[in-house]
Amino acid sequence: MPFSSIHKFTDFNEFHHAANGLVRSAHDEVHVFRFKDIGNQVIRQMPLFRTSFYQIGLMRSSNFNINVYDKSYHLDKHCALVFFKPGQLLQFQSDPNWEGYVLMFKESFLSIKQDNPNAKKEFSLLDPTTDSFTLISPEKYQELSEIYEKLLYEYSNDLIGSLPVIELYIHILFHKIERLCIVNQETDDSKFSSRKAVITYQFKQLIQKNLRSSKNVTEYADMLHISPKYLIEAVTDITNQSPKALINEQIVLETKTLLKYSDYPIGDIALAYQFTDQSHFANFFKKETALSPLEYRNQQGVFSKK
Repeated sequence: MPFSSIHKFTDFNEFHHAANGLVRSAHDEVHVFRFKDIGNQVIRQMPLFRTSFYQIGLMRSSNFNINVYDKSYHLDKHCALVFFKPGQLLQFQSDPNWEGYVLMFKESFLSIKQDNPNAKKEFSLLDPTTDSFTLISPEKYQELSEIYEKLLYEYSNDLIGSLPVIELYIHILFHKIERLCIVNQETDDSKFSSRKAVITYQFKQLIQKNLRSSKNVTEYADMLHISPKYLIEAVTDITNQSPKALINEQIVLETKTLLKYSDYPIGDIALAYQFTDQSHFANFFKKETALSPLEYRNQQGVFSKK
């Protein structure tokens, strides 16, 4: 099976070990630390990977580069928030002189329930389709760093009842990030408090988990225990896109990333995403992007000689 080298990290310490970092987590579901504690021996470039957990990095004074799918972001000595979300294809180049903080957590650590659409609307940073990089001002960095310091105090001192306090601070951090850093367009609140919003969020999560085994709208409707007709209606009402369009959009994102940042044969990529053959994949890719997979790979230049 192709893509055996694209690792999915499910454990914090497994990730730290792979990055050659010095930090280690004392808890299975949450970890807080300063970037400087990672150490200077951290690997300079992390190859493509996925995680099953979230990571929120608060950064400044770094030459950090991150690729989220086929998009590249560069910190360039500014202040920024960087989000890793479950299922994303990620790659980064580290800077041992970086400053800031990292919060890692699994969704199971939080009291936000999957069937709470208002929480999902409030905390758009949990949405796998929202942006993963936000530049912020030094003043905002300072405000958020105070919350990270409180998280660190509770985490490092392992006080009685520290985990519930850590969760409360995480919720405060979420609210601060939404207020300070996330620019949301006006939306119809009645739409996002409906059952359709819950279904749409769950559908997006399922795409992240099942894309390489299922591209069929009916199969996703079965996973959600609803009819395909209602799934189409719900997703279209909330996103103004059909479920099939969202599935195809994610396939394009992931295959673009693999064409750009890996040397996997195009035929293997086609098979991994359940296309019948390379020609079928090439027709799909060209319809969506106006380029063939080979043209896209050659245009990017990273692995054009492969």
